[in-house]
Amino acid sequence: MPRISAASIEEHVRQQNERVLEAAARLFRAKGFRGTDMADIATAVGLARNSIYRYFPNKEHILAACVQRDMGPFVKRIEGLEEAYPDPRARVEAWIDMAIDMATSPAHATLELMSEVREASPELRQQILRLHQAPNTVLERAVGALVTRQRRDPALVTAMVAGMVQSAAAQAIRRSSAAAVKRELKAAAARLLQP
Repeated sequence: MPRISAASIEEHVRQQNERVLEAAARLFRAKGFRGTDMADIATAVGLARNSIYRYFPNKEHILAACVQRDMGPFVKRIEGLEEAYPDPRARVEAWIDMAIDMATSPAHATLELMSEVREASPELRQQILRLHQAPNTVLERAVGALVTRQRRDPALVTAMVAGMVQSAAAQAIRRSSAAAVKRELKAAAARLLQP
């Protein structure tokens, strides 16, 4: 039986979970989700293959935990935009900054792996959907505050802003600096949101 070096069993489990997530994230980025199996992850952590199942039931849960770990702080920051930026125009600009920052961060690579999970359980699909919906909800409320009086469709305008952000994020990933991308994107969003 392996020795526990942590102060408590709970701390040991937390440390092992983190070690599993770190090893899995490295392997997923190097070999892809489908190219990595539980034995690969166990070996990278220094566990017997059957021991890894004490921490996670399968690699889909490991990937979901990696995404939650990487996206959780971003989602919390996005959700705080409404309080931090009462002016909807300023909130849209802050949202754009955060979206581009996320797209150009190492955490984005983990998020992209979710597309490889085709047969995820309904629970995992719900978790992933919640992570994607939170940022869009904040954007939709800000856009709605700007365009509803203009008798424009907030959902459509939100989708257009989000689409521009997604396309611009691809450009920001290819460039060494995202500042120019953010500047152009904010200008384009401002024109779209004008009365």
